[in-house]
Amino acid sequence: MAIDKSGTWWVGSEPQDIGGFLEAYSAKSYKTDLFRLSTCKCGGTAFSLLADEDEGCAQRICARCGEEHFLCDSEDYLEDATLEAWECVECEGAVANVGVGFSLYEDGEIRWLYVGARCAACGMLGCYSSWKVAYAPSKQLIEQA
Repeated sequence: MAIDKSGTWWVGSEPQDIGGFLEAYSAKSYKTDLFRLSTCKCGGTAFSLLADEDEGCAQRICARCGEEHFLCDSEDYLEDATLEAWECVECEGAVANVGVGFSLYEDGEIRWLYVGARCAACGMLGCYSSWKVAYAPSKQLIEQA
């Protein structure tokens, strides 16, 4: 893993760099304690990403097989959501590696989650959405990235 921090945007050399980016991004807030890279059932790690941060809803669509998957508990909030497509601000790419960073309470329940993206074309890293998880049990969301 190598993150280049020298330019305007942080750039990751591989998908797992999203985790390192989210750790730094969340350091002065609800810090990321755990990271999960999104992987499709087909093994793909490149996705179109849609999200509505106000409603706490994000969906990934596999670039390889087209499988649609709501991240964590997002589907529960879809009715009120207006999903907007992620686009790289550097190269205007529309396909990204996706991962979720989780801030945990001491008992392991989730306090906050961060949806991170790494542009599949240029490697630019960012946090596309984040929201509070205000219920328990919530540990099951970790495996739903």
